[in-house]
Amino acid sequence: MDYSITFARHFARLVWLLLHESENVGEQKAALRALITTSKEGPVTLATTGWRLTANGVLVPDALTGVTELAAQLIGHAVQELVVQASGAAADLLGVGRILAAEPLPGNGGRVVQEKLAALGARTVTARTEQGTGTDTAVLDAFILEAELVDDPTVPPATPPGGGIADIAPNESGTAAEKTALGADFVLGGGFDSAAPPAPAGNGATPRHSEGMLLPFAARRAPASGAEELFAQLDGSRSHAVVTTVLDELVVFAETAQREGRLDAVADAYHGLVIREPTLGEGELRRVFVMAMRRMSKPALLRAVAQLLPRRLERREQFMVIFARAGEDAAEALVDLLANAGSLAERRAFFNALKELQSGVPALIHMLGDARWYVARNAADLLGEMQSPEAGKPLTDALKHDDDRVRRAAATALARVGTPEALLALHAALRDTAPDVRSQAAAGLGMRKGQKQAVTLSKALDDEQDAEVRIEIIRALGKMGTPDAVQKLIDAAKAEGWLFKKKPVPYRVAAVRALGEARTPAAIAALKDLSKDKDREVQEAAIDALASGRSKTDAV
Repeated sequence: MDYSITFARHFARLVWLLLHESENVGEQKAALRALITTSKEGPVTLATTGWRLTANGVLVPDALTGVTELAAQLIGHAVQELVVQASGAAADLLGVGRILAAEPLPGNGGRVVQEKLAALGARTVTARTEQGTGTDTAVLDAFILEAELVDDPTVPPATPPGGGIADIAPNESGTAAEKTALGADFVLGGGFDSAAPPAPAGNGATPRHSEGMLLPFAARRAPASGAEELFAQLDGSRSHAVVTTVLDELVVFAETAQREGRLDAVADAYHGLVIREPTLGEGELRRVFVMAMRRMSKPALLRAVAQLLPRRLERREQFMVIFARAGEDAAEALVDLLANAGSLAERRAFFNALKELQSGVPALIHMLGDARWYVARNAADLLGEMQSPEAGKPLTDALKHDDDRVRRAAATALARVGTPEALLALHAALRDTAPDVRSQAAAGLGMRKGQKQAVTLSKALDDEQDAEVRIEIIRALGKMGTPDAVQKLIDAAKAEGWLFKKKPVPYRVAAVRALGEARTPAAIAALKDLSKDKDREVQEAAIDALASGRSKTDAV
C-alpha cells in the first residue's frame, strides 16, 4: 500500500478518535505514533474530490475508519488541501487534527483554520483554503478569533509554555525540538491552559467583548425553537444563511434532547432531516445538509434512536429509515446495544434490525474478539445470518476461541457463509475437542453436497467415539445423498459390522432414517431389506421411511 494511503488512514483515525472518543488517550497516542512513523516516508497532500478523501491524488477507501468523517471535516472547514511535509512534527500533526475535529464555522472560507494554524506555529503542516465568504470586518474577525482561542481547548496559545511530551509517545523518534513543541501542559486528552478569563462586568468594569456581538458565533447554544418550529423554518426557506442556522439548531436540539433522555425527540429530529434530504437539489444547500447529517451520525445520537426499537414498535419503520441513511455508523450503534442487551426482547429487536440492514460486518468482526463469550457468540450468529464472505477468515479464527459455545456458533456461521475456505474450516472443526462443535461442523457440511464433504464425513464417522456426534454425522450423510454417503449409511444400518458386535439400535435407526432422507435407488432398496429386519425398531423405522417417501411422491 502506498505510504500516503497509510498516512491518510492513521490521520483519519486520529481525527475520528478526537471527534468521537476524546477520552480514549491510549488509542490517540497509538494513532499519533503511527502518523509520525509513516510521515518519514515522504510528503502527503490530503484533499477531497466529490466528498471522497484523496492522498497524493489517490482515492482513500471509505471503508477505513474515519475516512468519510475526515473528508466531511475538511469540506466543512473549507480546506481544499492539507499539505504535510516529510517527517511532520508531532505537535503539528496533533494540532491540525484537533483543529479539524472542532465544529466547522460555516461561511468563513477556511480563515479560522489558517488563524489557528498560525497560532499553533505549525512548521510542517500547511493548508490551502477557500476564499472567505463571511463578513470582512476586521474588528469582527478579531473578536471571533480571540473568542475561539480563549474558549477552544483544541488550540494552544501562540507561545506555549516550555516542557516535554514524553508521555505522548515515549518510543517515538524525532528531535528534541519536535518533542517539546507541544508544551508541558498540552496532552492528548486536553489542551493548553487558556488565557486568564475576562474581568467580570460590574462596578464600572467593561467586559472584554460585547456579548451581543459574540453570541452568533457560539459553537454550542441551546436552540431557541422546538423541532417542529425549526422544521417549519427549514421548509419555508432556501436561503443558505437560514438553512445553515436552522440545521445547526436542529443538531444542537437533538444533542440536548439526548443528554436529557428525550429519546423520542432525538428520533423526531433525525427522521425529519432524513425525509427532507431527497427534496434538496445539488449545490451549496446539499453540502450544508450533508454536513448536518454527518454531525447527527454521532454514536450517542444513533444509540439514542436505537434504544427505542424494543419500546416503540409502531415507529420501527421510521427508525429503519434513519439506520439505512446512517449506514455503518448505525450498525455499530446497534451492535453495541446488542452486545449489552439486558433482555431477550431487546436482543431480538437489535438483531433483526441488523439483519434487515445487511450492514455492520466490520463492527461484528471486531466483536468476535470481545472478551465476553456471549458477545462473541452473538457476533458469530449475526455474521452467519448475513452470510458475508468477508467474515469467513474471522469466523475461522473464532474456531480457536477458548469457549466452545463461541466455536459452535462460528461453525454454524461458516456453514451459512459456504465459501470454499469456510468449508475447509468446517472439515478441521470435525476434530474439535468439544462434541457440540463437532456435531455442528458435521451438520454444516451436510448442508453442502459434494464428494469431498462425503469422504470427510465418512472418515469422521469411523473415528468418532461420541454417540451423539456419530448420529449427527449420519444425518448429514443422509442429507448429502451422494453414492459414497449412501453406501456408508447402508453399512451403518447393518446389524453387525463392529468386529462382529451388535450395533446400538439408536445408531442403526438413525442410519435408516438418513437413508429415507437420501431416497436414492440404492437407499430405497436397502430400506426394503431393512423393513424385514429382526430388530423391531429398525424394521418400523424402515417401513416409516418408505411410507414417507411414497407420501411425498403422491403429493407431488
